[in-house]
Amino acid sequence: MKYSGLYFINNPSTNLDASLNLVTTLVQSIDTTWPNALRQSPWSLQYRLFRDTIPPRNAPATDAEGKTVPYAHTLQHILHNSSLDKDRTYICIQPPNGAPTVNTIPLRQQEPHALLLRHQFSALWQPRHVLQLPQGVFYKAGLCDILLGELRSSREGPQSAGVQSPGVLVCITTTIGADDLEDWQKKGKSVPEEEEEEPDFDWAQAVIRDCWNKIKSGQNLGKSEVKEVMMDTNTVNKHENETAARMWCEAIRLRG
Repeated sequence: MKYSGLYFINNPSTNLDASLNLVTTLVQSIDTTWPNALRQSPWSLQYRLFRDTIPPRNAPATDAEGKTVPYAHTLQHILHNSSLDKDRTYICIQPPNGAPTVNTIPLRQQEPHALLLRHQFSALWQPRHVLQLPQGVFYKAGLCDILLGELRSSREGPQSAGVQSPGVLVCITTTIGADDLEDWQKKGKSVPEEEEEEPDFDWAQAVIRDCWNKIKSGQNLGKSEVKEVMMDTNTVNKHENETAARMWCEAIRLRG
């Protein structure tokens, strides 16, 4: 089983060059820390966020003191991440209360789906963010796979402007348990009882954090804040890729 943690390093300036420089710095750190690290093929990411519109006759809720409570939106994430599945796009519906649901569609349907929301269902869904990571760096280093790259944001429509970068992503993945467990699951076979054991998520998280600490050691992140998001240990056993997709959506979702 693969288990991952994500680190989003925000870029207060939103200047693309600042994010590119940080990626270069982190790559140099990886090369120095793991001289035998193997560089793999690049990866890419596309992400859109929609949120539901407030109903026209919605009566604002108030708290015990009579103050207006902000409307609780449902979010729709549209994510394609080539490191998860190069041919599928993940659709994650995140209600204000309750667990998100995740489905996939063919990659070729990603753009038509987004256009449908923007134009045919504009009364129901409002576009919020469009993010891309066109060519990320991928390393195999020690016990971990390391993905990193700069996020690029852009606006669609007549108000479109130059490309900005809200920050840098670093994803660290390690393997829990024997590799042959995945083979059993992919073949649709039940895992033998002697192979069934509770995954050591504490160990995996410790490995991921240790790897991240080595990468950032001695690096000046300036005024950047780092957000850590780990895969949900309650769902990763049965829905590994869907859990990973939820983690990515939560990590890169921009507030506002």
